[in-house]
Amino acid sequence: MSTAISYSKLNDELRQHEIALTSAELHGFLTGLICGDATLQHWQPLLYQFTNDDHAYPNALLKQVERLYSQIKQQLADMEDFSFELFLPEGDDIFARADALSEWVNHFLLGLGLTQKHLDKEIGDIGEALDDLQDIAKLSYEPDDNPQELTAALEEISEYVRTIVMLFYSHFNLSTQVPVNHSIN
Repeated sequence: MSTAISYSKLNDELRQHEIALTSAELHGFLTGLICGDATLQHWQPLLYQFTNDDHAYPNALLKQVERLYSQIKQQLADMEDFSFELFLPEGDDIFARADALSEWVNHFLLGLGLTQKHLDKEIGDIGEALDDLQDIAKLSYEPDDNPQELTAALEEISEYVRTIVMLFYSHFNLSTQVPVNHSIN
């Protein structure tokens, strides 16, 4: 993810302010909100309610979160370049990355569910993608799993999640835009 926001620094900030959320969970939650309703103006009360017991974030942290929110929104809107990336920890610990992916998906589904109240009625590609995400949210591994095989599987799953996210963004946002007729009859 090309950003000035550091995963580990944001994690440290969240911990410092006793917000029981990782950077991956926060990114997933915000992405779910945006995918469900990119026009949502009052997203911060949802953020506070579901991530901090209804308490506002400290100003310095909130500025970082607002930057992250804007960045996600911009990346999702850039459908041609497919620049959206999952915000997962860097490094060689594949098990930590697998856990973070599962947490990201869980929080994505939470954010999406808050903005799209009838997800259980979705059918076709959207319904199947929701089922797949629910399975990915339960992602597990064994400590003796082959790290190289897990790395390859995680890369495939991450790419699939990115694709699903873009599908949801276009389904819930772009397909609901009705062209305005400016002609005078």
